[in-house]
Amino acid sequence: MGTRWLPLAGGAVMTRRGWELLAASLSLGAGVAHSMVMPEHQLEWWGYGAFFMVATLAQTSYAIVLFLQPWHAPADRREERGVGTARLVYAAGIVGNLAIIGLYLVTRTIGVPVFGPEARKVEEVTTISVVSKLLELGLIYCLVRAAQLSPATVEDQ
Repeated sequence: MGTRWLPLAGGAVMTRRGWELLAASLSLGAGVAHSMVMPEHQLEWWGYGAFFMVATLAQTSYAIVLFLQPWHAPADRREERGVGTARLVYAAGIVGNLAIIGLYLVTRTIGVPVFGPEARKVEEVTTISVVSKLLELGLIYCLVRAAQLSPATVEDQ
């Protein structure tokens, strides 16, 4: 298999670029899910609507970044820029999505933090909220898998 591939179940393999594209798709899906609930949260309180707008913009922008790979430099500079920057981009996605998942868990168990009219009220679990969390967990998994591939993979793709 070498450094270019990571094995999947059943002996199939996926490249770093494959993991990035799958992560981009999942990030876009999570962003769309957040955009779908933004209007109802905006009606509850402007701060809730703003949070969902920021989540939507962050996740859709992150999908575009993963798709375009702006960290790829010309071939003579890939070694100094490509790998380290890619891993920083992956880390940012992992941390950001873990934060969103963490806030979701708090709002569904303890209650909405101290802000807005719904403060300390436990939110209900909905289908769209579960779907968005599954998309975010899948995104995190893809980013971890992409980060596990060796530096040589970045130069070859």
